[in-house]
Amino acid sequence: MGVFTDNRTGEVEITSPISVATTVITNTVGDPVDVTGGALHVLVDGIAFSQVQASGTVTNVPDNTKTTIITKTYSVGAFENVAIVSCSGGDYAKFYLTLNGTDIDIRRSGPSRNVEFNLTGAPLALSSGDIIDVKVEHFVGLALLDFDATLYGYA
Repeated sequence: MGVFTDNRTGEVEITSPISVATTVITNTVGDPVDVTGGALHVLVDGIAFSQVQASGTVTNVPDNTKTTIITKTYSVGAFENVAIVSCSGGDYAKFYLTLNGTDIDIRRSGPSRNVEFNLTGAPLALSSGDIIDVKVEHFVGLALLDFDATLYGYA
Protein backbone atom coordinates (compact mmCIF):
# COMPACT_ATOMS: atom_id res chain seq x y z
CA MET A 1 0.00 0.00 0.00
CA GLY A 2 1.35 3.44 -0.89
CA VAL A 3 1.60 6.35 1.49
CA PHE A 4 0.55 9.72 0.08
CA THR A 5 1.70 13.11 1.36
CA ASP A 6 0.62 16.62 0.35
CA ASN A 7 3.93 18.35 -0.37
CA ARG A 8 2.27 21.81 -0.80
CA THR A 9 3.14 21.92 -4.47
CA GLY A 10 -0.32 21.03 -5.74
CA GLU A 11 0.79 17.44 -6.29
CA VAL A 12 0.60 14.32 -4.17
CA GLU A 13 3.91 12.71 -3.39
CA ILE A 14 4.03 8.93 -3.05
CA THR A 15 6.37 8.40 -0.12
CA SER A 16 6.50 4.61 -0.27
CA PRO A 17 6.49 2.25 -3.24
CA ILE A 18 3.27 1.29 -4.97
CA SER A 19 3.20 -1.06 -7.91
CA VAL A 20 0.36 -0.12 -10.23
CA ALA A 21 1.03 -3.18 -12.36
CA THR A 22 0.08 -5.56 -9.56
CA THR A 23 -2.19 -3.39 -7.42
CA VAL A 24 -5.83 -2.61 -8.04
CA ILE A 25 -6.45 0.87 -6.76
CA THR A 26 -10.00 1.83 -5.85
CA ASN A 27 -11.70 4.79 -4.30
CA THR A 28 -13.82 4.65 -1.15
CA VAL A 29 -16.85 3.28 -3.01
CA GLY A 30 -14.84 0.58 -4.79
CA ASP A 31 -14.59 2.18 -8.23
CA PRO A 32 -11.20 1.83 -9.99
CA VAL A 33 -8.92 4.88 -9.92
CA ASP A 34 -7.51 6.10 -13.25
CA VAL A 35 -3.87 5.11 -13.82
CA THR A 36 -2.56 6.49 -17.12
CA GLY A 37 0.99 6.15 -18.41
CA GLY A 38 2.30 5.17 -14.99
CA ALA A 39 0.82 8.29 -13.37
CA LEU A 40 -1.67 7.95 -10.58
CA HIS A 41 -4.42 10.57 -10.84
CA VAL A 42 -6.25 11.07 -7.57
CA LEU A 43 -8.84 13.45 -6.22
CA VAL A 44 -8.52 13.85 -2.49
CA ASP A 45 -11.92 14.86 -1.21
CA GLY A 46 -11.95 17.75 1.25
CA ILE A 47 -8.31 18.77 0.75
CA ALA A 48 -7.25 21.66 -1.43
CA PHE A 49 -3.62 21.66 -2.49
CA SER A 50 -2.15 25.03 -1.73
CA GLN A 51 0.63 26.45 -3.85
CA VAL A 52 3.00 29.33 -3.25
CA GLN A 53 1.30 32.42 -4.64
CA ALA A 54 3.73 35.06 -3.42
CA SER A 55 6.81 35.38 -1.28
CA GLY A 56 8.89 38.28 -0.16
CA THR A 57 11.77 39.47 1.97
CA VAL A 58 12.46 42.85 3.54
CA THR A 59 15.84 43.81 4.94
CA ASN A 60 17.09 46.42 7.36
CA VAL A 61 13.66 47.13 8.85
CA PRO A 62 13.95 49.76 11.62
CA ASP A 63 12.05 49.35 14.88
CA ASN A 64 8.49 50.70 15.23
CA THR A 65 8.07 50.86 11.44
CA LYS A 66 5.21 48.89 9.89
CA THR A 67 6.74 47.50 6.67
CA THR A 68 5.15 45.56 3.80
CA ILE A 69 6.70 42.18 3.01
CA ILE A 70 4.19 41.01 0.35
CA THR A 71 1.55 42.76 -1.73
CA LYS A 72 -0.59 40.64 -4.04
CA THR A 73 -3.58 41.76 -6.10
CA TYR A 74 -6.14 39.12 -7.00
CA SER A 75 -7.12 38.85 -10.64
CA VAL A 76 -9.63 36.49 -12.22
CA GLY A 77 -8.07 33.16 -13.13
CA ALA A 78 -5.46 33.31 -10.35
CA PHE A 79 -5.71 31.71 -6.92
CA GLU A 80 -8.96 32.58 -5.15
CA ASN A 81 -8.39 31.40 -1.60
CA VAL A 82 -5.65 32.19 0.87
CA ALA A 83 -4.95 29.14 3.01
CA ILE A 84 -1.68 29.76 4.83
CA VAL A 85 0.71 32.65 5.33
CA SER A 86 4.03 31.78 6.95
CA CYS A 87 6.28 34.50 8.35
CA SER A 88 9.66 34.65 10.04
CA GLY A 89 12.36 37.10 10.93
CA GLY A 90 15.38 38.18 12.88
CA ASP A 91 13.60 38.75 16.18
CA TYR A 92 10.20 38.94 17.85
CA ALA A 93 7.73 40.87 15.73
CA LYS A 94 4.10 41.60 15.05
CA PHE A 95 2.83 40.40 11.65
CA TYR A 96 -0.28 41.81 9.98
CA LEU A 97 -2.52 40.13 7.39
CA THR A 98 -4.21 42.97 5.54
CA LEU A 99 -7.07 42.88 3.01
CA ASN A 100 -7.80 46.05 1.02
CA GLY A 101 -6.02 48.22 3.58
CA THR A 102 -7.71 46.72 6.65
CA ASP A 103 -5.87 44.50 9.14
CA ILE A 104 -7.90 41.30 9.31
CA ASP A 105 -5.53 39.31 11.53
CA ILE A 106 -2.48 40.15 13.64
CA ARG A 107 -0.03 37.59 15.03
CA ARG A 108 3.05 37.92 17.20
CA SER A 109 6.05 35.68 16.66
CA GLY A 110 7.42 33.85 19.66
CA PRO A 111 10.82 32.49 20.63
CA SER A 112 11.10 30.53 17.37
CA ARG A 113 10.78 33.83 15.43
CA ASN A 114 8.16 32.14 13.20
CA VAL A 115 4.43 32.61 12.94
CA GLU A 116 1.74 31.17 10.70
CA PHE A 117 -1.69 32.44 9.70
CA ASN A 118 -3.39 29.07 9.19
CA LEU A 119 -6.68 29.68 7.40
CA THR A 120 -7.18 26.14 6.06
CA GLY A 121 -10.32 25.67 8.16
CA ALA A 122 -11.87 28.86 6.77
CA PRO A 123 -9.81 30.09 3.80
CA LEU A 124 -9.86 33.77 2.95
CA ALA A 125 -11.85 34.02 -0.29
CA LEU A 126 -10.73 36.81 -2.60
CA SER A 127 -12.75 38.83 -5.11
CA SER A 128 -11.47 40.48 -8.28
CA GLY A 129 -9.31 43.49 -7.40
CA ASP A 130 -8.75 42.52 -3.75
CA ILE A 131 -5.30 43.43 -2.46
CA ILE A 132 -3.73 41.26 0.22
CA ASP A 133 -0.67 42.44 2.14
CA VAL A 134 1.59 40.88 4.74
CA LYS A 135 3.29 43.47 6.95
CA VAL A 136 5.69 43.37 9.87
CA GLU A 137 6.59 45.64 12.76
CA HIS A 138 9.28 44.95 15.37
CA PHE A 139 10.19 46.70 18.59
CA VAL A 140 13.88 45.90 19.07
CA GLY A 141 15.37 49.34 19.64
CA LEU A 142 17.97 50.57 17.15
CA ALA A 143 18.06 47.20 15.36
CA LEU A 144 17.73 46.80 11.59
CA LEU A 145 16.19 43.36 11.07
CA ASP A 146 15.25 41.11 8.14
CA PHE A 147 11.86 39.40 7.69
CA ASP A 148 10.20 37.16 5.12
CA ALA A 149 6.78 35.76 4.32
CA THR A 150 5.18 33.25 1.98
CA LEU A 151 1.53 33.22 0.93
CA TYR A 152 -0.06 29.87 -0.03
CA GLY A 153 -3.38 29.73 -1.87
CA TYR A 154 -5.51 27.68 -4.25
CA ALA A 155 -8.21 28.15 -6.88
